[in-house]
Amino acid sequence: MQPNILIATRTYQDWDAKTLIEYQLQDRMYRKPCGSFVLMIAGDKPGDPEVETPYSLQAVYRWLQDLPWQIERTVIASQVV
Repeated sequence: MQPNILIATRTYQDWDAKTLIEYQLQDRMYRKPCGSFVLMIAGDKPGDPEVETPYSLQAVYRWLQDLPWQIERTVIASQVV
């Protein structure tokens, strides 16, 4: 079974309104071996479980264009045989 391919990671700051503690969260966009896309959304606080949300190709493009300064795109190297 092939693993999911990481396309990009969005890193952003959030804070707890009760404690006023700031923390960093990450959402990650993947392409599945079947060709579909999924966004792993960070939980509300560090340590909370991620939520897997399916995305269409058009939604992936919109996600990449929304707040692009927060996104680090993954460089995928291919090997020619």
